Amino acid sequence: MLPVDVVFLRMRHLRKAEARIREKAEELVGVYPTLQGCRVVVDVPNRHVRDGRRFHVRVEMALPRHTDIVVERGPAGRTTPADDEKPMRRKANEIDGAFTDLTTVIQDVFDAARRRLKTLRQRSRTTARVAAASGKGTTRTRGSKVSADV
Repeated sequence: MLPVDVVFLRMRHLRKAEARIREKAEELVGVYPTLQGCRVVVDVPNRHVRDGRRFHVRVEMALPRHTDIVVERGPAGRTTPADDEKPMRRKANEIDGAFTDLTTVIQDVFDAARRRLKTLRQRSRTTARVAAASGKGTTRTRGSKVSADV
């Protein structure tokens, strides 16, 4: 079983969301079996009356022989316009509306994490194939001990 640490910042603890996060984290083990740990931070970065609650979810995955992989989804940080400027309508502001539903944000961040792990797994397999094709690494001949080629 994968050790999963779930943290809620600036919001109350949601049991259904935590259960969903743990379920999604366990699914990642099927993609990358040597996954050592997962830390998920759910945050509401700023609570503004006009914008409503927008969720930011960050997933940190610990892998052997690699640096931690971090995937996050949430609204982009934007500064408010100055008093003398009129507010600008941007397409990015409309897209940020998707971050008001926590279930959707959790789904998106774990989909991105799954894609990242698949890419990493494919790269490591390709590297192993190239090393095997070039003749470097360890070889075993029938009836002999393991020897390292140089």
